[in-house]
Amino acid sequence: MEKNLEIIELFDIYSSLLTDRQKEIFSSYYLYDLSLAEIAEPNGTTRQSVHEIIKSTTEKLTFFEAELKLRQKKQELTKAVLENCDRAVAEKLLEIIGR
Repeated sequence: MEKNLEIIELFDIYSSLLTDRQKEIFSSYYLYDLSLAEIAEPNGTTRQSVHEIIKSTTEKLTFFEAELKLRQKKQELTKAVLENCDRAVAEKLLEIIGR
């Protein structure tokens, strides 16, 4: 479950770097909890093809994070804000950084 949340966070950050097809299939699987068959049928493809797209998209998201580290930086920034700012300032900063 935690791994899924991490992948979904990466998707939120890096989805603009994916193709429309990758975004559609990935979100159908992870965000809408559809099965491989439920995704494959309306797209006129196979479950295996859907699985491969999900796998390759997950690998791309992991690669983007390894190179750019935007999720890691956001977590570090969030931690610093929570530890060093009063509540009102922290809430405003967290709203800006998208937490």
